[in-house]
Amino acid sequence: MADFETLTLEREIPCSPERLFHLITDRDTRQKWSAPDNDSVLIIDEYDLRPGGHEKIRCGPKDSPDFNTLGQFHVVTPEFFCLTETLAVGGETMSISLCSHEISATATGSLLRLTLQITSLVGPEMFKDFSNGWSASLANLAALASDNPGA
Repeated sequence: MADFETLTLEREIPCSPERLFHLITDRDTRQKWSAPDNDSVLIIDEYDLRPGGHEKIRCGPKDSPDFNTLGQFHVVTPEFFCLTETLAVGGETMSISLCSHEISATATGSLLRLTLQITSLVGPEMFKDFSNGWSASLANLAALASDNPGA
């Protein structure tokens, strides 16, 4: 059986919406902030950011990034973009998600709202992993935005 959950994470990011969109969507920059901790890695093997485009990612521990994601982009604008993502390990599908990113201006920079509509095929404990991983990644993104204005 499948389990379902919707997670919404919001972060104030100290940069303009245009810069935030660049930080989120630039392939090299994204690889810098997306891994949740120093022991993990995210490697983008294929990346075509446009409606109908796709991405292939390997992630996980640096010594064995065995988690594979295949993303399909549906909407890509500076204010909103979304993709569907399938997560697999060893050829076994673990989850399928709809990932929506909303970017809006605030008085101090930008607000990023990430909504994840997740179908887990391996049990509800997957949702805690999603929440923890994305929360850490968004903290990395906010730190990168404030530490490196030219990134």
